Amino acid sequence: MKPKRYIHLEAPEVITLQEGYQNVTHHQFRMRCHCLLLSHQQQDMAALAAIFGVTHATISNWLTTWQTKGIAGLRNQAGQGRKAILKQTDLALVKAKVQHNPQHLKAVRDELKAELKREFSDKTLRRFLKSLVEPVGDAGESV
Repeated sequence: MKPKRYIHLEAPEVITLQEGYQNVTHHQFRMRCHCLLLSHQQQDMAALAAIFGVTHATISNWLTTWQTKGIAGLRNQAGQGRKAILKQTDLALVKAKVQHNPQHLKAVRDELKAELKREFSDKTLRRFLKSLVEPVGDAGESV
């Protein structure tokens, strides 16, 4: 029988993980912090897998990542998720087309689809244009 694997944390690490678990908005990061805290409290990997609804291998990966990369390893790495259809390199072309015909986004979309040779919807174009606008008011200010 294999020995049980636990993470042994120092006091500052426990505080860091507790802060991450309580204050970070990303659910996956919070789950990973919570998992490490429970492992520090001698919860075995099978119990942790059941608690978090993941496989034993996933728990093992979280523990290994913590040991090799620390707190930064618990965050989702770049490159996950769907890649953008309209990129920042297309910005000049999109702006020119929209300025030429600002009231007819469907026509702009059709022109862009022909030039860029990519399929995308009206909503994709709207979201891209919306991402270019700076937030206004209290919601956009950082503390």
